[in-house]
Amino acid sequence: MDYRRGVVTGESIWRAIVLYGANSATYKFAFGATLLEVAATGRHHVTLEELAPRYAELLCQALKRQPRQSTASSSKFLDACRGFNAGELDRDTLHRRTVQLGFSNVIDAFPQLAGSQAPVRYYEDQRKNSANPGLLLRDELSELAQSAHAQDLDAETAARWRLVETAWATGISDAVLTPSLVYDSDTQHLVLQTKHRRKNVTGVVAALSGYQDGRCAYCNQPMPTPGPIVEHVLPWKLLTRSWKGPDVDAIWNLVLSCEPCNRAKWDRAPHETWMPWLEQRNNDLIESRHPLREVLMVQTGATAAIRHATLRLAYQRATESLPAVWTPPTGAHVS
Repeated sequence: MDYRRGVVTGESIWRAIVLYGANSATYKFAFGATLLEVAATGRHHVTLEELAPRYAELLCQALKRQPRQSTASSSKFLDACRGFNAGELDRDTLHRRTVQLGFSNVIDAFPQLAGSQAPVRYYEDQRKNSANPGLLLRDELSELAQSAHAQDLDAETAARWRLVETAWATGISDAVLTPSLVYDSDTQHLVLQTKHRRKNVTGVVAALSGYQDGRCAYCNQPMPTPGPIVEHVLPWKLLTRSWKGPDVDAIWNLVLSCEPCNRAKWDRAPHETWMPWLEQRNNDLIESRHPLREVLMVQTGATAAIRHATLRLAYQRATESLPAVWTPPTGAHVS
């Protein structure tokens, strides 16, 4: 499901950095997106002056979308972006301040996973090279930026960014389910539900794809075009019965599948030997400090042992109500 339990690739490590890294600020999302854009042009070296315009632009756009972009009480760099948005700074001044203030931590922090250097390196820091200061972009980044995965990685980064913003803006880490995030099957979006309105937060596909490494949850094959289908593991049909288990229309029960598996599974639960995969996926979401971790914990349990028991009971009730089960294709992963 992720680089820790699968093959280490440039895509899996990039996803791990975006999905599992700490989020004290959203700099890394803007930085990662900027790096991919530059590398896609074939560049192998870039200065901070060249990175600054797009990097600052993404953060200025984010501040218009959501004024909070950090857990810190203040940020001189974000203040500069706010000043530009308010018309108090011109573009050249913003870019100069971005070079001065915007890269001080993110360049060192971006490739860190669990306090250590990521096993794939995407750039070399040459800021102290007096002859050619900046970043040397490694082949690993160029290959990633020009691969078929680049568009998906960009969408996953944007989705993660929106989820972080939503968590900070609503206090979801403290308020847990008030307001709540629900799944809208018509738009395939997570929706911020309040008493007065519903607001799309992000697409479920982009929000979950990275945790499946772009593969079908059932057959473990790379997701083909036109793309994955949002799939209820315990069937949505349960909601038409007198269902007494946890809400099956919630994030804990949603995965992405390919069309053949979706059609084959239909209104059935997967065989019980597959269910540890879902349990591990939910644990991964929680352990990665996912913005919805508190929601997942309320829905399924505060500890791994409670989550295991909750899922086991839900599966038992589901298969009592809908006794037919579906066995994923031969060769599917079983965690």
